[in-house]
Amino acid sequence: MLWKDVCKIFDNIEKTTKRLEKRDYFIKLIEMVKDPEDLKKICYIAIGRVYPEYDERELGIGEKLLINSVVSIGINKNELLEEIKKTGDIGFAIERLIGKVKHGYLLYQPLTVDEVYKTLRRVGEIEGEGSQKKKIRLISGLFLRATPIEARYLARLILEDMRIGMNVPTILEALSIYFNIPKERLEKIYAITNDIGLLAEKLLKNELDSDELKLKLFRPIKPMLAQIAPSIEQAILEMGKAQFETKFDGARVQIHKSGNNVKIYSRRLEDVTNALPEIVNAIKGINVDKLIVEGECVAIDKNTGKPRPFQDILRRFRRKYDISKFMKEINLRVYLFDILYKDGVSYIDEPFKKRREVLESIFGYENDFKKDRKRIEEELKADKIIDLSYKLVTDNPEEAREFYNWSLSIGHEGVMIKNLNAPYTPGSRVRTMYKFKPTLESLDVVITKAKRGMGKRKDWYGSFEIAVRDEEGNLYPIGHVGTGLTEEDLEYLKQRIDKIIIRDLGEEVEVKPEIVVEVAYEEIQKSDKYPCGFALRFPRVVRFREDKGVDDINTLDDVKEIYMIQRGRN
Repeated sequence: MLWKDVCKIFDNIEKTTKRLEKRDYFIKLIEMVKDPEDLKKICYIAIGRVYPEYDERELGIGEKLLINSVVSIGINKNELLEEIKKTGDIGFAIERLIGKVKHGYLLYQPLTVDEVYKTLRRVGEIEGEGSQKKKIRLISGLFLRATPIEARYLARLILEDMRIGMNVPTILEALSIYFNIPKERLEKIYAITNDIGLLAEKLLKNELDSDELKLKLFRPIKPMLAQIAPSIEQAILEMGKAQFETKFDGARVQIHKSGNNVKIYSRRLEDVTNALPEIVNAIKGINVDKLIVEGECVAIDKNTGKPRPFQDILRRFRRKYDISKFMKEINLRVYLFDILYKDGVSYIDEPFKKRREVLESIFGYENDFKKDRKRIEEELKADKIIDLSYKLVTDNPEEAREFYNWSLSIGHEGVMIKNLNAPYTPGSRVRTMYKFKPTLESLDVVITKAKRGMGKRKDWYGSFEIAVRDEEGNLYPIGHVGTGLTEEDLEYLKQRIDKIIIRDLGEEVEVKPEIVVEVAYEEIQKSDKYPCGFALRFPRVVRFREDKGVDDINTLDDVKEIYMIQRGRN
């Protein structure tokens, strides 16, 4: 398939702000595709990738290398920098200037999707001495053959930011309509594969029952997420008998094991195995050959048995060097709470009660609050690296409240409340699992703009526009935050933000939405100031959530739910 034909559709998608029109244009694109491999690649490209979503590899090409590549084919560097400043978009800038060059695309065969995709994959794999020159040669070779509109999207793909407003939910809807398959079924398959290209390819091949679309070792799946419970009593009223578990303030991990091969993935599906050798060794010791389990990784103070600050966990997760030193400083414990796969059997469709029984059978104990409380309390300061989450199965609000208070007393956040009959639903925020904490839920938000500072903050950015998302991934500003930040935090933000500026607006800059922060606030208010209809009153930054991406931030529905809970508490 020709690259120019895809770019024409991308141009139509980019020009409309209406999600349904974007979806319909993408359906037209599907209609044009004959080769399943081309459809696979187009789905990746539409969301700015050349690798599947679960694959943490990136092209890793910066704007500087891209500029050097197009300058090498005759584009004037100063003119290019001026155009970038004017448009705020290197893709548009290259498109406008490439026509001035005596251009090679008239002499060559037109670019194909396959050539663009495979060439960029090759670029991403080049390492070692002379790698920069090799990358520039391959990239400039593509631009020599690119028409102006092709160059726009080629440049953006190289920087992995297509700016056309396509996302996975919209592509799934397009695939659902074109292939006449319920969107819910496709969403479930996608949640297991985290590979929109593979799903599209199998649809075009009529192979939706392929084993490649089923749960697979070492291909992490997106975690199931909890809703916010207004109260323990309300959750019991809705679920009846439920499993209450201690809610740990840690980092979600998904652990895959096949023999002595162990991989640990973060909630963003990043491979963090190398930073956690003691957990890897402990998992190797489990007497099961093939396994996928989920848990929460917590930093434990062995003197008190209570959790250490969340930032200590991130310090461990980010370590690439001196890991043994940090192992001595920061002790980690993983509390397992779910099992998805064991020795060739997938459990995601089994009820939670069955999954917990299988998990407990592996370890030979339950960590039941009623039966095992004394032993649990004695082991709080123990050297355990792997443990099971503490649980209580009850429909009695008084018992549940006692367990909740006990969980707080040993230093944890609150409780999770789980429906015993519910299957595992990857990637979804479900109403079969709740979380309950003593204070109003803080929000994970993403920074979308940064305002230049004044006075003491003149060398940094002074305040930041923060946003939540809807279920389609669209972002909605909900306030500005500037408090809760140290000078070290402000310097960190300046370094990060300067690298991800999309557009310079003078007093403020618009940035790529990738810096996630957790914010507390006095209350959520109704507000006409923001299109979402809500605003945070007195928000303050609690911490950076480097373990989360923009897909993990809170939704507009969460905001509405907290608003209603807040009204009920007043």
